[in-house]
Amino acid sequence: KQEADKKKKETDKKKQEADKKKKETDKKKKDEDKKKKQDAEKKKKDEDKKKKQEADKKKKDDDKKKKDTDKKKKDDDKKKKQEADKKKKDDDKKKKDTDKKLSLI
Repeated sequence: KQEADKKKKETDKKKQEADKKKKETDKKKKDEDKKKKQDAEKKKKDEDKKKKQEADKKKKDDDKKKKDTDKKKKDDDKKKKQEADKKKKDDDKKKKDTDKKLSLI
């Protein structure tokens, strides 16, 4: 009987150790899974942030390009108008001078 009790105690002890080991393994796995999930979420968050930053930068660059193009066009139009006005003024002056000369004849 004592022998049987001893065997039972040993078996119980082994079972407890096995349960303890299983608990530790399960916990380790759970922790690893949690970490993996956190890492994946962080990676995704970082990628999304990077994508957003790149998109924002591109938009800013595009807006600047458009602004520069618009400004250049405005300046070109202004210059063209000034040249046209000057030419008209010169033509008018020439015509006036010619008319004056003709009236003297």
